[in-house]
Amino acid sequence: MATIRLRRIITASAVTVALAATMASPALAAGIRVEGPKATIYQGTVRPATGSLRDNTGAVHTTTKHTALGALVRASRLKPFPLKLGWFDTFGGGWTGFYLLSINRITPPDTAGWFTKVNQKLLGVGSGAKTVGPGDRVLVYYSTFDSEFATNPTLGIGASDRTPTVGEKVTIDVAQFNDLGTRSAAANAWVWVNGVGTKTDATGHATIRLGKPGRYAVRATKQGTIRSRTVWVRASTS
Repeated sequence: MATIRLRRIITASAVTVALAATMASPALAAGIRVEGPKATIYQGTVRPATGSLRDNTGAVHTTTKHTALGALVRASRLKPFPLKLGWFDTFGGGWTGFYLLSINRITPPDTAGWFTKVNQKLLGVGSGAKTVGPGDRVLVYYSTFDSEFATNPTLGIGASDRTPTVGEKVTIDVAQFNDLGTRSAAANAWVWVNGVGTKTDATGHATIRLGKPGRYAVRATKQGTIRSRTVWVRASTS
């Protein structure tokens, strides 16, 4: 009888710990998207990694903070895809000195680079120095830059209804953001619904109708910008 009671106590404790861990994870999660020059490498929500990382020389650096770099590291382990990091000694401890050398074996030439935005604003510090939390969206993207070192604008996308009925109008809003995070309408952008394109008007809006039930991938592209994330719209008959 004592053994049975002990097992029940252990089981109950294990469930409590598991539930606590499950409830704690979303509070630490951040969105992360990695956009390569030709395709999306990763999009999802992750708990940023912490602990120890090696730079390109083999030196080890450690942090306990949840950072934009930590979100990228976690994504690279989940996919997985290779990540190569360099290090500057002048930016302090933790992961603050890391910079991106290559992602998914893509090493930019001198006229391009890997850049990081959080909530559509380009970081003024290394991604290992920027802490992130719930609701934050990290975007790591490959971009060329101009003579003033401005990167290509990044696209954002939203849908007026993510669960419409079949045949109902859904308005897709596409905006573009500069390095400061300033928003403007993305006129003449393409909105892609399962590979079928519709252009936005001068205000950055496009209207779509989904002809049958199902889950549809919706994203936006525009020449000279970084593609948007994919949003999912599910159409039903009622």
